[in-house]
Amino acid sequence: MILFLSLSILILALGAQIILRSFWLERYNAKKIFKYIFYFSIFLIFTLLFYNSYLQYFAWSQNELSKLFLPPYQPLNYFLFYVGMRFFGPYLISLAFALLFINAAKYLNKKYEERFFYEEEFYIAALSIFLVGYPLAIFYLIAVILIYLLAHFIFIGARGNFKERLSTYYLWLPIAIFAIIIIERLKILEWWKLLKI
Repeated sequence: MILFLSLSILILALGAQIILRSFWLERYNAKKIFKYIFYFSIFLIFTLLFYNSYLQYFAWSQNELSKLFLPPYQPLNYFLFYVGMRFFGPYLISLAFALLFINAAKYLNKKYEERFFYEEEFYIAALSIFLVGYPLAIFYLIAVILIYLLAHFIFIGARGNFKERLSTYYLWLPIAIFAIIIIERLKILEWWKLLKI
C-alpha cells in the first residue's frame, strides 16, 4: 500500500515537472509547488504508517497467541518498538536523508553561485529520496550519481564541450519510480538484508 502511494506521488510529481517546464511557468511557482508536494507526501506517508500500526494492533488483539505481545501481557513499549522499527524506521531514516540533502544542496548551490541545482530541484530530489524509503534510498542515490556521470560523459563526448553542464533535473523522479518498481528484486540481495532495520 505504501509503495503504491509512493509510486503514485512520484508519477504525479513527474507529470507536474513536465507540465511546469513545458509551459515555462515561473521558477518560484515550481519551487512552491514541489515544496508543497514534498511536505504533503510526508503527511500522507506518516498518516498511512499510523493507520498500518492501528491495523497491526487490531490484528494482534484478535489472535489468542499474538495478543500476548500487547498490554496487559507486555508493556505498550514492546508494540511501539515493533511498529517503530517495522513501519516508521525506514521512512524516518529516508526523511533524514532527504532533509540533509536539501540543506547540503542549498549550501553547495549558494557557495558555487547556483551552479548545481535549480531551486525546485531541492524538493524534487528530497521527495524522491523520502519516498523510496530506507534502505532503497542508498541504492537510489548511488544510481542517480552513476547515471548522471554516464550521461555527463556521453554528453561531453557528443558535444565536445567540457565547460557546459548537464543537469540532474530530469533524473530524480524517473530513477525513483524505477527503483520502487524493481524493489522486490533488490530485497533478495545480501546487502539489502544487511542494511534493513
